[in-house]
Amino acid sequence: MRITVIGVGRLKEKFFAQAAGEYAKRLSRYCKLEILELQDEKTPDHASETENLAIKAKEDTGCHT
Repeated sequence: MRITVIGVGRLKEKFFAQAAGEYAKRLSRYCKLEILELQDEKTPDHASETENLAIKAKEDTGCHT
């Protein structure tokens, strides 16, 4: 079985990165795990709802293979 986890942005906190690594190590026994980290788009401080939706749509386009 092959599992691909796609995330937008990076895990910044060391604790979360270590936890994800441990999770991947445990799962490797049962399946082939691939973790993809996509770059997130920068959001202006006072972005409108339309701008937020446009940014989310742009980030979403990177997820489809």
